This record gives sequence, C-alpha cells and structure tokens, in this order.
Amino acid sequence: MKKHDLLKNEDTVIRVLDVQPDKILIIDCVKKTMPVWVNAVELEPYPECTIGELSSVTGIAMVEVDALDADQKKTMYERYTMIAPILPFVSDDRVRSKVISSTATEHGVSKQTVRNYLCLYLAYMDMTVLAPKKKSDDTELTQDKKNMRWALNKFFYTTAKQSLMTAYTMMLKEKYCDSLGVLAVKYPSYYQFRYFYRKSRKLQNFYISRDGLKSY
Repeated sequence: MKKHDLLKNEDTVIRVLDVQPDKILIIDCVKKTMPVWVNAVELEPYPECTIGELSSVTGIAMVEVDALDADQKKTMYERYTMIAPILPFVSDDRVRSKVISSTATEHGVSKQTVRNYLCLYLAYMDMTVLAPKKKSDDTELTQDKKNMRWALNKFFYTTAKQSLMTAYTMMLKEKYCDSLGVLAVKYPSYYQFRYFYRKSRKLQNFYISRDGLKSY
C-alpha cells in the first residue's frame, strides 16, 4: 500500500494520502469527509481500484483540461490556488486546521467551502474536479448514453482490461434485460456503443485506469 492508492470495498472508495509505520491517512472519496488516520489492519478488506471504478460509484466523470471553457478554467485555478497552501499540511490535523481557517479569512469564504474544495481535490487528485460543471452537460445525455458511460467506467476502464465487446455485453445484461434475462426490444447497437466510446474516450484515463498510474 502506498501514497495515492485508491481502495474499494463495495460502495466505499478511499484514497491513501499518507503512510506511516503504524497508521495510514485516508479520505473517503464518496462522502468526501476530512482525512482521518486509521490502523493499516482496517484496510485489509479493501483491494485496489481504479479512477474509473471511483467514477462509476460517485457519478463524477473526469474531464480533460482542454475540454473546459475559459470560465471553468478560471474558477478551477482560483479554487486550486485557494487550497494549495493547505496541501503540504494535510497529514498534520492541527496545522491543517489553522491554514484552512486563515485561507477562509483571506478569500472571504466559509471554512466549510475551503474543506469542500480540499476534500474534492484529495479524493480525485485531479484539478479538473474543481471546475464548475455545466448544468446542461448531464441533461444532454440520453438514458442510453448514460448507460454506455456507466458501462465503460464499470467494465472497460479497469485494470481487468476487459474488451469493449465485453463491456457492451455486460451493459445489455445489466441495463437492458429483465429479471428473466430477456433482452428489451430497443437497445443500443454495438456500433453505437463503440462510437460513443471513441467520441468520449480520453487516452490519459485509458492508460491510467487499465495499466495503473505508474505505467502511465
């Protein structure tokens, strides 16, 4: 187990933030509560997982910086600049609390706002999650596209390195079959699934989710 590892147990996903001989600092990536120290033995039921699996649990899909507009980038950098002074002290509860307080005063926001940005960043370790979401983004996705995105995150963007066809088949089984396994009358074709993948894929996520961060 090492710093920045993602671990998953059922619907709980945690990220390792610091490793000491007798304790480990973690953050709950789903609840996004402040980091806590735990004994290493408490994490034994948690196997490693990928950023794709985290996205499938939280519903927050990662984006490329280039996909953000100017206003989103501006806000993203402002929020990161706000929390940057806190990052070196994440492992020290006392100092971290003081820096959060001074940061809130300096920027004229509540301490909870600072904590929210900090925990969001620590959960994903990616600055783009701090960018405000466009309200129209999710509404533009049809239910079929939401199902395809879910299947890619759940079955394709994983270290199991399953094929695109396997991800498609699992999507049909999970989203388009009834309790008896009978396929619905209407469902996306494999060509539609492959087109959605090609249109939405990000090579960085592909390599990191299937090979791990070290390989990337």
